[in-house]
Amino acid sequence: MDMSDYALAQLANERLAHAREVASRRALLASLTPRGPSLRVRLGGALVALGQRLLGEPAPQRVTP
Repeated sequence: MDMSDYALAQLANERLAHAREVASRRALLASLTPRGPSLRVRLGGALVALGQRLLGEPAPQRVTP
C-alpha cells in the first residue's frame, strides 16, 4: 500500500501530538506526587542505624608500635 506524502505527514503529526499529550500528562503527574528518598534508601538507612545500635560501643582499637 502506497501512501501519499500528505497522508504520511498527517499520520506523523497525529502520532506526535498524541506522544506530546502523553508526555505532558506524565509530567503533570510527576509534579503532583511528592518526591522524597525512595523506600530502598530509607530502608537501607534504617538497617544501617539498627546495625550500629546493635553493635553498641565500638571495639577498642589495637595500637601498633
